[in-house]
Amino acid sequence: MAERLNNHFQFLDVSRQDPAKKEIGVRRSQYVEIYNPFQPEQSASQAHRCLECGNPYCEWKCPVHNFIPNWLKLISEGNILEAAELSHQTNTLPEVCGRVCPQDRLCEGACTLNDGFGAVTIGSVEKYITDTALAMGWRPDMSSVIATDKKVAIIGAGPAGLGCADVLVRNGVKPVVFDRNPEIGGLLTFGIPEFKLEKPVIQLRREVFEGMGIEFRLNTEIGKDIGMDDLLKEYDAVFMGMGTYTYMKGGFPGEDLEGVHEALTYLVSNVNRNMGFEKDPADFIDMSGKKVVVLGGGDTAMDCNRTSIRQGAEQVTCAYRRDEANMPGSRREVTNAREEGVEFLFNRQPIAIIGD
Repeated sequence: MAERLNNHFQFLDVSRQDPAKKEIGVRRSQYVEIYNPFQPEQSASQAHRCLECGNPYCEWKCPVHNFIPNWLKLISEGNILEAAELSHQTNTLPEVCGRVCPQDRLCEGACTLNDGFGAVTIGSVEKYITDTALAMGWRPDMSSVIATDKKVAIIGAGPAGLGCADVLVRNGVKPVVFDRNPEIGGLLTFGIPEFKLEKPVIQLRREVFEGMGIEFRLNTEIGKDIGMDDLLKEYDAVFMGMGTYTYMKGGFPGEDLEGVHEALTYLVSNVNRNMGFEKDPADFIDMSGKKVVVLGGGDTAMDCNRTSIRQGAEQVTCAYRRDEANMPGSRREVTNAREEGVEFLFNRQPIAIIGD
């Protein structure tokens, strides 16, 4: 270990190695995360490739400005619990970001080693840190928090609401989070498919939050089960983080035809069935045995493509209006979709959907 830590040219001796993927047959048929977890030695070796740049572009490119070089160094030295503490100073859900963030467009895309040597596997190490620390029994240290008499209602248990609750409880304010759904996470839970983010990850995070003192009132709809006026009377403040459950229309004829589905509605229906939260079987959208065309080139389009494969679609084709180099989604997700059997049509601008 000491010899490796003294090697300042680790990035030359050790190439970038992503976590191994599960066998393609498993991926095409099961709703499980496709990447196997990093092992300790692999994680340390990959983390030590970091150059500890004086001006860490990875940190600046990260939307929450994670202390990336610092926790990479801690992992290279085997200090998992310290890395977890540091990771949580800037991020409420690091184990989620390690799984679903488009690192190739953000931190890893800005890595000095990205051009010619392969970026440090920042996302995979980030996932490894929190997964491993939580499995070891690590929990946020709340011993120095001084409680106040303040109480805040938070509407929405998605990323914004959870982030707000995390900051408040660490500063001695009692957060009470309301959500109409039966589980926390918002679109992390109900929109992102399990092959990218398994739901026990969110359920464990809920246990962590509750242990910190955050209260959740689920299956509760504001305006129906409790009024806004009541919240304003009972709480010192109200935070509204309801999310953006809307989608972009294509603006061409035929979008309202039978058999044309909104991406979010489709993805939510599939997750609800898999999790046992389905209220009406008629809400489920099934692509089994069908020829499917997905319009778009972003990560949501890739989620629809790959979900259709797992539902047993006869054929799945993704049509995008520009070329592959200009797709807005993560390169990683495009690669995964192609490996799983999705066909791509580029430079195809839809002008109309024609029914029978």
